[in-house]
Amino acid sequence: MTDVNLFLGTCVFYPCSELHGTPIKFLGKRFRRFLCVDYSVERERFDEAVHGAGFKGYRLHATKELDPQNVFGMSWEDFERRNFETISRLTDDRHDPYLTLCRFERKSGFDSKHGPHSFELMFACAEAVATFKAAFLQRNITPKCLVHVRPGIGFGGNFSDYPKKLRSALLENQAGLPPFMFYDRMGSSSDCGDYLDLIERYVPIMRWGYRDGGFLELAKLNVNALPDALREG
Repeated sequence: MTDVNLFLGTCVFYPCSELHGTPIKFLGKRFRRFLCVDYSVERERFDEAVHGAGFKGYRLHATKELDPQNVFGMSWEDFERRNFETISRLTDDRHDPYLTLCRFERKSGFDSKHGPHSFELMFACAEAVATFKAAFLQRNITPKCLVHVRPGIGFGGNFSDYPKKLRSALLENQAGLPPFMFYDRMGSSSDCGDYLDLIERYVPIMRWGYRDGGFLELAKLNVNALPDALREG
């Protein structure tokens, strides 16, 4: 497996991902590593997805089970105990935790215009904020890009102040904010419960239309707009 620190420092962190591949579709030419997190995706359903439909133009080349001790520095039991404050607020739609790494390779008949030769996907069945703290915050590493797209607040099963908890964890990280953020209209609108005000510190660089008539946007951190205390990160 790729060195864990290297993976985390170069990955796209996609919390509350379900099994949606949209960020990989749009960001795959720029980023090669993805950490997706969702407590509601049971192992059987994940395996069916990666071995079945997978990603257009790619085949599953290899999978590897990961020990949470190597990625989070603790067992699953310790993970749940240390992060009880957020984990206890989830719905009953939770499954046994797991952590796995998949490598996908481009199929013959598809060229570089379709996407990179290969990419890696790490998937954690766990609560998103707890995962960020265990994987990134305790290492003082920041992901290369954060995805904030439909985190499932309300009917999606996520707790209502998830954006607030995510914001606090991001600002607590001594490594600073992710250099890039990928978000949707709901995440960037103060009228929506998904709103994450940190998006205002980013400058949009690319935009795609989305199926609900909204948009998906990739933005780059505007260091000049940060408070002095955050610029060093």
